[in-house]
Amino acid sequence: MFRKIAWLSAGSLFALSMLNGCVIDGSDSGANAAIETQSEAALTFDTDATREGALGLIFGMPQIDDRLNFDAGDKEDWRYIVVAEAGVMSITLNLDTPQTIQGGWNIYDSEERALLRQSFVQGQGFYEFPNFPVKPGIYYFQTFATSGKSIYTLATSFSPRQVEEEVVVRAPEPEPDPEPAPKKSKSKSSSSSSPAPAPKSSGVTVTGSITIITPQDDGTAEIKITGVGKDKGIEAGDVGIIEGTNIKVTTSSCANKSCRAILPAGVNYKAFKHGAHVIFNL
Repeated sequence: MFRKIAWLSAGSLFALSMLNGCVIDGSDSGANAAIETQSEAALTFDTDATREGALGLIFGMPQIDDRLNFDAGDKEDWRYIVVAEAGVMSITLNLDTPQTIQGGWNIYDSEERALLRQSFVQGQGFYEFPNFPVKPGIYYFQTFATSGKSIYTLATSFSPRQVEEEVVVRAPEPEPDPEPAPKKSKSKSSSSSSPAPAPKSSGVTVTGSITIITPQDDGTAEIKITGVGKDKGIEAGDVGIIEGTNIKVTTSSCANKSCRAILPAGVNYKAFKHGAHVIFNL
């Protein structure tokens, strides 16, 4: 019995000596150092830093909070959202501390074309991409920092609707011209036939909306116009006028419900908002 107690005492003394060699830092500085180390380790596994690692968003769900921290390596975040039907999408971005970050945000459609490229303005915290008509597909949102850091909030909304039908304005029917009195022929043998009347326009106006603007290397810009197309009598080569301007665009190709056209070089395409109207007179 005495030997067992002696053995336990020796073991206890050994354990105590080992504990005496350890220093447990319970101070605030020690705790903060541990938290900072964990935060830096978390940034090492920043899975949403590429398009392939984009995290999903869902319309109608609560807004998403995330952060960018250039110095800590969190320089870029990607998100995506699935649009299941045609409708109107709105995106808002809020920076908590806009005075401490430089960078921007971009939005891409399902065909990998940029719908928005915008840099952050120093001190401005609210950014919006409102009421943009979309078709079914996957849309990507990229936020990035070139210096500094900030927490930010993304919010999305969606209104399903039919693809916007073109506005067709019919001109009033012209009143028929009075029939001229028959003229007496100077000679029985002479017969004159009146020339065929010149063809008249149908008096139909078809209005479409600019939904995508793609700059070209030669200074022109390709635009996609929805709400017009072969179903409404618009074909390649037809000329339309951008509403509120004297700028004419000629369609290069047309599908059933949309057409593509070219803005001439020298036209400031940035002045046109998405949804600007193009009017065709048939």
